Amino acid sequence: MLKRLRHRWRIIPTWVKVVPIVLLVATLSAIHQNDSAHASIFAPTIHRLFFIPLFLASLLFGLRGGLICAVVISLNFIPEYFGNNQLSMATHLDTAMEVLIYFVAAIITGLFVDRERREADRRKQAENLALLGQAAAAVAHELKTPLVAIGGFAQQINRDLEPDHPHREKLRIIVDQVAHMEQLLREMLEYSRPMELRLLVQPLNELVAEVVALCAVTAKEAEVSLVQQSDPSMDSSSMDGARMKQVILNLVQNAVQASPRGGKVWVITRQTQEYVEVEVADQGPGIPRENWDKLFFPFFTTKRGGTGLGLAISHKIMESHGGILELAKSNENGTTFRVQLPLKS
Repeated sequence: MLKRLRHRWRIIPTWVKVVPIVLLVATLSAIHQNDSAHASIFAPTIHRLFFIPLFLASLLFGLRGGLICAVVISLNFIPEYFGNNQLSMATHLDTAMEVLIYFVAAIITGLFVDRERREADRRKQAENLALLGQAAAAVAHELKTPLVAIGGFAQQINRDLEPDHPHREKLRIIVDQVAHMEQLLREMLEYSRPMELRLLVQPLNELVAEVVALCAVTAKEAEVSLVQQSDPSMDSSSMDGARMKQVILNLVQNAVQASPRGGKVWVITRQTQEYVEVEVADQGPGIPRENWDKLFFPFFTTKRGGTGLGLAISHKIMESHGGILELAKSNENGTTFRVQLPLKS
């Protein structure tokens, strides 16, 4: 019921919500100005009634709306505060406190409303991702068998053709595209399944060294230098080695692909009070700011031929470990991703 009401309220045009607030503020302001001129005993009541449009603005438009309304309401007290030198210091202090209370009320209410909206958006996103995962698993399951058959037959025909056969290049394209689709299906199934971890206490530096060694050939072909900077004093941590290797391998491969020829990729490990960390930094062109919030969404990619699931799966793996995968920084000089794994308790 509450969800339906919230949805209906959201589709109401903004001006319909703004008009009652503006009318309330304008009416109370007019009464306040007239009341101040006659020093009526109703002044305290008028001041309290200002909280009605203030709370409405905060509830409907969050912190920004509440602050704007507080500013407009406070304008009513400027003539009273600065234009009447006959008022006592205590009266001036009371007026300043009233204005301060309006702002405090707007900030507190607006912050709570903004937080509730973020939580609602997060829950909606989680629900959408869950539905997406179920749909992806169903599609992947249905497509897996025919794709395997298509790829197998295409490879068999490709092997039987003469090297100079005119259809050989077309078959090679079919084989490559089927392999790409099979990879996508594998990643879709992996993302949709519950994450099962096999935790063992092991040193992260050794795992990072293995990843750097695995990526050395690819980096050399791309004319990119891999630089490993490991903290030798790092403690071991509980992790699923295969899964963690998958996360770091994905980050290093992405960094190599993003780097220009002659560039460098740094793989740095360090330890803080709570985490062991791995940072992967490249010298690529950076990630546009408008894409930062979408990086870990499934199927979002700006890379040609990418599946858009690598970072999403890596993020899910880190969450299963109780750790963090985040974009540390990104600008025109390069991008840095940070992996944080909790220390062994």
